[in-house]
Amino acid sequence: MAELTPSQTIGPFFYDGLSWAMDGDSRRDFGVPVVRITGRVLDAEGAPVPDALVEVWQPDLAAAAWPGARLPGFQRADTRRAGRFEFWVMRPGKTATFASVTVFARGLLRGLHTRVYVPVSGPDTADVPREVPTERARTLVARAAGPSADTYEWDIVLQGTHETVFFEF
Repeated sequence: MAELTPSQTIGPFFYDGLSWAMDGDSRRDFGVPVVRITGRVLDAEGAPVPDALVEVWQPDLAAAAWPGARLPGFQRADTRRAGRFEFWVMRPGKTATFASVTVFARGLLRGLHTRVYVPVSGPDTADVPREVPTERARTLVARAAGPSADTYEWDIVLQGTHETVFFEF
C-alpha cells in the first residue's frame, strides 16, 4: 500500500475564485434593523491575513418578523490586502444577536468555526455559551465602534495568546 501524503491547504485563491459570490456594497437597505460588523483577520503576530475568506450564517429571522426583508442568511467576505472584512447582522433586540462564522485561509487544512455575538447593551450581555471560559469569551463579542452602535468591531485572531475561540464540529 502507498504511503499517505499530507493534505493540501485550501488557498490563497479565494478572491479570484469567488469574486462572483461577494457583494461588497456597504450602502444597503435590508428592510430590517441591522448593524454592520467590521474587522480584520489577524495572524499570531497581529499582522493582517490578506487573502482569507469569511463566511457568515445567521438564521433568517428577518423574513418572519419583517415581510419584504432582504437581509441574507448567508454572506461571504474576502479580506484583500488589509485583512479587513465587513458583514451585517440583525440588530439585537431583547436578546443578543449572534452569527456563525467560518474562516478559510492559506495554511488551514479546513475552515475554522466560530461565532460573533452582538450584545444588547454591553459586553456582559452577549449570552456566550457557558462552555467558553470567561477570560476567552471576549474574543467572541463585537465591540461598538462608536456611540451610535450602528457599527461594531470584531477581529478574528487565528492563533497566539489572543486567539479567537474556535469550535469543533
